[in-house]
Amino acid sequence: EQLRSMTKLDTELIAVIEDWVKAYEGDDAERVIDLYTADAVVAVQGRATVNGGTAIAELLRASLVKYDRRVTIRFDRAEREANWGYVYGRSWITLTPRDGSVATNLFGRFIVVLRHCEDGKWRIFMDFDQPSADVEPTKPHFGS
Repeated sequence: EQLRSMTKLDTELIAVIEDWVKAYEGDDAERVIDLYTADAVVAVQGRATVNGGTAIAELLRASLVKYDRRVTIRFDRAEREANWGYVYGRSWITLTPRDGSVATNLFGRFIVVLRHCEDGKWRIFMDFDQPSADVEPTKPHFGS
C-alpha cells in the first residue's frame, strides 16, 4: 500500500514538471507562471537569481518572445513529505533565437522544490539548474 501511494505521489510531482515543459515549449506564458508560487526563486544557468512571481513572469515572457525552446528531462528522484516535495534530475534545453542566430544548448542537473498550496495544487517554490560534468552533452536531443 505504501509503495502504491508513493508511486502516485511521485507521478503527481513529476506531472508538474512535465506540465512546465509542455507549457514552456508551447509558448504558454500564463500556464508556466501559474506553476510557480508568488514567492518562488529561479536560478538558471547563466543568469542571476530571480525572486518572486512578478520577476519570474518578466523573465519568462522575455524568453518566450526571443527563443524557440526544446526541453528534454530525465527524472532521477521525486519525493514528498507533508506539503513539500522535490524533483531531481537531468535536463537538456535548446534555446534557438527567433532572429536566426546560433542556438544555445544547456545541459546539467536540476532540482525543483514544490509546495502544496492552499488551492490543492503543487507549485514550484524553487527552481535551480546548473551544468554538471556527469550529464552527457550530446544526449538526448542535441545530436553528435
